[in-house]
Amino acid sequence: MKIASNSLIRRVLGRGSGLLAKPLNNATQNCLGVLTRVVTHRPVVALTFDDGPHPENTPALLAILAKHDGRATFFMIGELAIQYPGVVRTVAQAGHAVANHSWSHLSFPLLTARERYEQLRRCKEALAPYGTMLFRPPYCHQSLASRWQTLCAGYEVVAFNVHVEDWLSRPAEWMSERLVRQIRPGSIVILHDNIYRSALTASQPDRRPMLRALDDALERLQQRFRFVTVPELLRLGQPLRENWYRQGQEEMQPALQRYLTEQRLQWNKAPPT
Repeated sequence: MKIASNSLIRRVLGRGSGLLAKPLNNATQNCLGVLTRVVTHRPVVALTFDDGPHPENTPALLAILAKHDGRATFFMIGELAIQYPGVVRTVAQAGHAVANHSWSHLSFPLLTARERYEQLRRCKEALAPYGTMLFRPPYCHQSLASRWQTLCAGYEVVAFNVHVEDWLSRPAEWMSERLVRQIRPGSIVILHDNIYRSALTASQPDRRPMLRALDDALERLQQRFRFVTVPELLRLGQPLRENWYRQGQEEMQPALQRYLTEQRLQWNKAPPT
């Protein structure tokens, strides 16, 4: 009888732990989770573009979006924004959202808390007065410590649930077909109007295939979907957040470390203001 009682207690406790784990996991996702899509029945999609602004690619992209009456969110690099302030202004004045992608595109899990703070602050200042409180970590790398810091800084961290590997050498037709096949209501799509500080040996800096793919995909999708900014998308459905902790493949680490060393040497010569 005693054995049976102990067994029953263990089953009850085990069941209770499982019941407690689900709300705890949900609470963690709501607090520290990263936005990956929005649950909605409305035919709306958020296109997002990383690593700009670029003096040629970004205007070409804006022309495609205007052609298809689409709006998007641009996650910009601070040190590029101060080089091309006119491009930043044009993006904002065309009705697109401008968002923080760090000052110099370093992997956040490798940085100290002070360095992450400077990356966020300097980019925010470079994007002013157009920047929103949205942030996408460079390379989409994130640790628990870096997510907590961006949360404390007031940022909504935005990831994605649709990509077409446009950072690699992919045919325009392949990328277009994949966009058309994958996009659903509430999707967040990641693309790049520039490739900045890639850590992959096979990266593709030429943006023309991506631009052709996007133009073709929007032509095929514009009767089915409306393309909006991330802030607009959040107003049109229920945000879905996921625990997102990534630090990159092993092959990326040498380049990531090299970029970090170069930046630290530069900042030691001229401390950030």
